[in-house]
Amino acid sequence: MTLIEESRERQRLYVPTRSALRIPGTASDPWRPKGQMPDYTPEARLALPVRAAALVLIVALNFLLPPSFGLVVLLLNFVGLLILLDTLNRLWYAFWRRPPRICWTTFPAHTGGRLEAVLVARPSPEVIGAVLAVLRCVQDEVVEDEGGARVPMQIYSQTAEFDVPGERLREVALTFEIPPDVPGTELDREDAVYWQIAVRIPVLGPDQELVYLAPVYAHPH
Repeated sequence: MTLIEESRERQRLYVPTRSALRIPGTASDPWRPKGQMPDYTPEARLALPVRAAALVLIVALNFLLPPSFGLVVLLLNFVGLLILLDTLNRLWYAFWRRPPRICWTTFPAHTGGRLEAVLVARPSPEVIGAVLAVLRCVQDEVVEDEGGARVPMQIYSQTAEFDVPGERLREVALTFEIPPDVPGTELDREDAVYWQIAVRIPVLGPDQELVYLAPVYAHPH
């Protein structure tokens, strides 16, 4: 029963997502070797432009409305204060909840070689165990019966655990040996192929689960 539950928990990491990444070095290359952010982040956006526009409007109404609208101005200022405090609280919360990033030591990696990276967490959460990392190769399968929808299918995976030095996760090295008989990243086709690293960081409370696109390409030779 424990093995079944562990298998289900690991399957929960498999959330295939991808963005329009291209070959490293090209004009549309969005890779950030010194700090790749997660491809999947559940945090909601703050809509800062809308909040800023509302605050500017409230300030403008303070000067435009006549003195007879004193009660309305007071209510508007109260609403503006609530918006400002809520925005500052969300920004502070987002700062301390910044997701870890991956710094690629080998960039790009090739099939038949090694993928090395460092998971960097700032701020550094307190961990209660080793970091679980899954390197996987995903291919989009085109389903004609569903109007040509693309269904991500995992065609290769490799799971490893990496011990964290100390009680807090500051940096931990991730290393994977890539087999030579697997495909590299190919995004210029309908059944696109791409690589990911899914990590689970065991912390007090719900574990942190993040997915990073990995720069694994076919060997040039």
